Amino acid sequence: MIAGVCGGLAEYFHIKPWIVRIIFLILAVIPHLTFLTISCYLILIVLIPPKNRGFWQLWRDAARQKASTEDQQSKGRKIIHDVREKNIKD
Repeated sequence: MIAGVCGGLAEYFHIKPWIVRIIFLILAVIPHLTFLTISCYLILIVLIPPKNRGFWQLWRDAARQKASTEDQQSKGRKIIHDVREKNIKD
C-alpha cells in the first residue's frame, strides 16, 4: 500500500496481496529481522518497476527527451564565442 511492493510481489507469485503483507508485517515485528525486512523492502521499492506511469516518471521522461534533443542540436553546429584576430609575423 505504501509503494506497492507487496502487491507487486503478490501479483508476480499469483497469490493474494494480504498474504504477502502479513508475511512482511510478521518479519518486521521479529526483533532480529526488523532491519533486514525494512532494508529489503526499501531495496525492492527501487528494483521493482512501477505498474502505472506516475507524475515523476512522466516528468523524468520529458527531461530526458529535452536533454537528448538539445544534445542533437548542439552536435549539428558549433558556435564560437569571443573570437579575436591576431597578426602573425613570420
